[in-house]
This record gives sequence, structure tokens and C-alpha cells, in this order.
Amino acid sequence: MRALSEDESAPGVAALRPAGEDDAEAIAAIYAPIVTHTAISFEEVAPTADEMAKRIESITRTHPWLVACVSGKVVGYAYASPHRDRVAYRWAADVSVYVADEARGLGIGRQLYERLFAVVRRLGYRRLYAGVKIPNSASEGLHRALGFVTVGTYRRVGFKLGRWHDVRWFELVLRDDDETPSELFAWRAISGESL
Repeated sequence: MRALSEDESAPGVAALRPAGEDDAEAIAAIYAPIVTHTAISFEEVAPTADEMAKRIESITRTHPWLVACVSGKVVGYAYASPHRDRVAYRWAADVSVYVADEARGLGIGRQLYERLFAVVRRLGYRRLYAGVKIPNSASEGLHRALGFVTVGTYRRVGFKLGRWHDVRWFELVLRDDDETPSELFAWRAISGESL
């Protein structure tokens, strides 16, 4: 797939491109320690590369999924997904970003999110939501730095690693008006275009 940004010359600057099923193994490897060793994800069994390929294929039918590469290696990913199943929610999306241990602190999560937000804005979305297991100062800081505001906290909503965890929900307003929204563009319809 064509890269969205080719500048890999500066430290912490990654090439960003749409994810494909061939990225599933690298994405699964980034996600696995988060699932198995932390409560950041509420999954308890890390998905295999095959399962991750199915997720990528399913999500990218309608929503963007991007990867960040440094020296040709996938070091992070971000994606949008439906916020809720009911039709009236279709102009809102949930977003997630994950970065490999060795690439954290380099600004790659921010790069991924900024590009992802530009894409979902172009697709017609109006609100983005992110759930963050708290405490998680790095994730909370990233979301706040990018304009998210806290909209609520689910108390003791997840039990993992022997204890209960809270999830703080953040909202980013992409467009705030009362106009009747136009229909959304599907990610697959524009993913080959220059972004």
C-alpha cells in the first residue's frame, strides 16, 4: 500500500499508511503484551495474527486503520470503529492508538492520531470517543493534548489482573453545528486516494 507520509529521516517521524491484512502479525505483536501484561486493554487473551487480520478486514470496510512504520517496521497503529450499533450514532466513532514499547515517547501515537482525525473528518464524522483505563497518564495526556475533553467515568467497569478498573471517556468534537449531516464516506471508497 502507498505510504501517506514518507519522511523517516527525523527521529520519531514515521511513515504512515493504511493498514492491510498483511500487517496483522506486526499489529498482533504490538498488542499482545498490552493484553497479557496490563489492564489497558480489557481483553484477556491476545488475538492471534489471523484474528487480527479478520478485525482489520472488518473494520476497514467502513473505518480507517493506519499503521506507522520506522525503517520499514510497523511500530504503531490507530483506528476508528463504530461508536454504537444504532443508526443514529453513525456520525460518531471510537478511536484507539497503540505503539510498540520501543517506539513510545517519540510522538508516534500523536502522529497516528492526527492523521486518523484528519481522515475521519474528511469521511464526515462529527464526534470521536476514546475510553482510557485509569490511571494511564500517558494516554490521558495524549488525548487532552489533542483536544479531547472528559465526558464521564465508568467506575469499576472492568475486572482484570485481580482487581476492578475504571474507564474514563473522552470526546473530541470535529464539527459542532445543527446542520443536517450528509452521509458518510466509507473508508474503502477513499483509502486509495492521496490523504
